Amino acid sequence: MAADYVAYTAGNPLALRELAVEWSAEELTATAISHSPIPIGRRLEQIYARRLRELPEASRQWLLIAAAESSGDIGAVSAAADALGIPTDASADAERIDFVRTRDRIRFRHPLIRSAVYADATGADRRRAHRALGDHARSHGWPEIAAYHAAAAVDRPDDGVAAELASAADTAGARGGMLSRAHLLARAASLSTTVADRSERSVAAAEAALSAGAARLAVQLLDRVDEAALNDVGRGRKLIVEAMSGMFLSHPEGLRGGLGKLIAAADLVSELAPDLSRQTLLLALNSGTVTEEQAVGADIRDLGLRMRAASDGEDLTAMLLRAMSAFILDDYVIAAPLLREALDALLDGMGEEPTGLAFYVTIPCVALWDWHAASELLQRAARVSRTVGALRDVDACLWILSAVEMSRMNPKAAAGYIDQSAELRRALGVIDEQAVNAGLLAWQGTPPAVVEQITHAIHEAGWGGITRMAIGAIAINEIAAGAYEAAFERLSPLVRHPFLQASFHHIPEYIEAAARSGNHSSAHWALAKLESYADVSGSVVARGLRDRSRALLADDQSAEEHYLSAIDALVGDHDGDGARARLLYGEWLRRVRRRNDARVQLQLAYETFTARGAVTFAERARREIQAAGAQVLSEPKAPDLLTSQEREVALLAARGATNTEIAASMFISPNTVDYHLRKVFRKLQISSRRQLTDLLAQ
Repeated sequence: MAADYVAYTAGNPLALRELAVEWSAEELTATAISHSPIPIGRRLEQIYARRLRELPEASRQWLLIAAAESSGDIGAVSAAADALGIPTDASADAERIDFVRTRDRIRFRHPLIRSAVYADATGADRRRAHRALGDHARSHGWPEIAAYHAAAAVDRPDDGVAAELASAADTAGARGGMLSRAHLLARAASLSTTVADRSERSVAAAEAALSAGAARLAVQLLDRVDEAALNDVGRGRKLIVEAMSGMFLSHPEGLRGGLGKLIAAADLVSELAPDLSRQTLLLALNSGTVTEEQAVGADIRDLGLRMRAASDGEDLTAMLLRAMSAFILDDYVIAAPLLREALDALLDGMGEEPTGLAFYVTIPCVALWDWHAASELLQRAARVSRTVGALRDVDACLWILSAVEMSRMNPKAAAGYIDQSAELRRALGVIDEQAVNAGLLAWQGTPPAVVEQITHAIHEAGWGGITRMAIGAIAINEIAAGAYEAAFERLSPLVRHPFLQASFHHIPEYIEAAARSGNHSSAHWALAKLESYADVSGSVVARGLRDRSRALLADDQSAEEHYLSAIDALVGDHDGDGARARLLYGEWLRRVRRRNDARVQLQLAYETFTARGAVTFAERARREIQAAGAQVLSEPKAPDLLTSQEREVALLAARGATNTEIAASMFISPNTVDYHLRKVFRKLQISSRRQLTDLLAQ
């Protein structure tokens, strides 16, 4: 919103100062929602008003219509002027003094002139101009524009106009314009004559704003709600927006209280809106997994019991509720078949239509050690969410995709998703520091003390689940550095006190740290758990990690068989873990004096680590290659010189996307795309998109 005001005033210091002095934050928010010309303060208005009053009355009226029509549509302004009996040449005098220019569109010489014209007119004249513009829009079938002008044409609450705005909001939402829907509903609320309608429409406006990623606006809209005027469904919806806004904005109290609020919301709406209640329970699961033990007002078992009670039926939501409740309340051997049924249904049923499942699709995937399915579903959810304008869900998908790539030992891909999330958050006006993934920083070689400080801050903010991820990443890098005892101590609480699926991928790391630090009984205990998970889940990845772990605890007669089995299983998306198996195998081969064989495995591991940006493991592989009496055979290829953001731009450009198309896809400006492309060309020493296509195809 602040950026909009700066752009509107073209950075005019006096105009910005006048706004700050004369208007409160609430008044400025209301103006932004209404799309009216921005007030510029009395002193600036007087400067322009003196020249404005020198014009003939017809010119001033024509200018008022032009100021009221925000898009500069000459046809709409001309039609409205004609309807009000204003002469066709009325714009001439305004053009002569360079207030406006009329060619393909009407453009005021400076946005502040538009504001001065609008402010200088009487309320009656402004309403008359808006009525004429609204009639023109209505005759052309433009409901949103017609509703906007209808709202500006009244000076008191009007239920008819409020209904027209609400209908236009539905149209905007159907085409993916969630922020427009929020603005229209907010205006409809302000024009409603009853407290109940005002409150209901304010809640609906807040829901739309949250979906569009405008969480701060959502919170402000909720402040207008009289909760006593809402029914149980309305109160429940309000609680949902409060909880999800707190999570999006990283408010510690909001985060920790999210699980309790969402369970309370599900209880409130259960009788009148059972489908909403079931969806809310799934949202509560998401809240529970990001806060873990820090949740207040409820715990995960409370949620599991409610999920089980609400799981009747054969639809996708019912399957998810049955699976998740079993995962929370029962043994893994009971939950796994239900998780598989739910995951298969997700893969079959989650198409290209809008869905509310974006937040929690990964839970059954990770519980079954199926990161490929997690990535596929999140990519699908992000694509659909972009289409319908649900940018909050896009942000969530991007962040979770980064976590999935971290679990697949691909820091480079994880960084790409974090960059996209940060760009999107900047576009939404949310500080991009909230997109930081502390675990990724550990992978990228950030000093451990710095990562630990960031992790502590994340924990204090209420992000228990992300804290767990970061601790795990620090431990993995301690393993890479050979600090096995430190990694064992760091991983022990995560594995000994698990939280749903969040601890699964820590078990192989714990086994390696325990085996290499001499804690053999702990290693064997954890291996038994991993073997059980691999057998029950049927996951090829889990079996590969099991075999890698078996090799660490096996004698020299059987270790090689386990290493080779692990390498065979951990391929494709999981070749990062396969490289870990090759690294351990190469170290074992060197120890048993098979140096030539060791060099082959270590070189393959080094190349994979380098390609994936796993710098600490790449360095360990390099050291092992040198210890085996050789040198690294290859250096990074040219595309590896690029940052993740530059690589994303380069790939899209190589596929033929224009700068505008790349900007829309990545939620950045075309100028930023051009900036990245120039850096790409310089780093790769090329000068054309054709050369870029050829290079990236190699």
